[in-house]
Amino acid sequence: MKKKEWSAAELKSKMEAYCAGAEHCETEARMRLRQWNCDSQTEDEIIDHLIDENFISDERYANAFVHDKLLYQGWGRVKIAYMLRGKKIAFDIIQSALQTIDEEEYSRILNHLVSQRLPQNQLAPIDKSTLDSIYRFLTQRGFTLEEIKSAIPTS
Repeated sequence: MKKKEWSAAELKSKMEAYCAGAEHCETEARMRLRQWNCDSQTEDEIIDHLIDENFISDERYANAFVHDKLLYQGWGRVKIAYMLRGKKIAFDIIQSALQTIDEEEYSRILNHLVSQRLPQNQLAPIDKSTLDSIYRFLTQRGFTLEEIKSAIPTS
């Protein structure tokens, strides 16, 4: 089955609606246009229009991404930065967005994740396999070893 061919005006209108519905970065917008079989010249024109009209902003997207991934997924800085790099967000934009993280909230989330993984009997010492499991889990979530060490209670 052949895909529908869209005119440049239709694509622009569809992209405005797509970007008005949620934050998107330039990379996501380009991917969407390619899904709709947009040629590269029209793609560039539409992307320029979306940026000029403030429908897309990598800075705004990065800030929203950092906020949402920390709050709702419990991701650490390392994973958030890695995922933003995957979306081709510039390094300085990523660094700026990461600096918007509230340190108290970050620590609260990390401590909550640690407490979920600790044994219920807080008086018992933490065995090596439990400790390894906690480190693996939090490393996969994007927290550094130093952050994890500071969050795990010592007995």
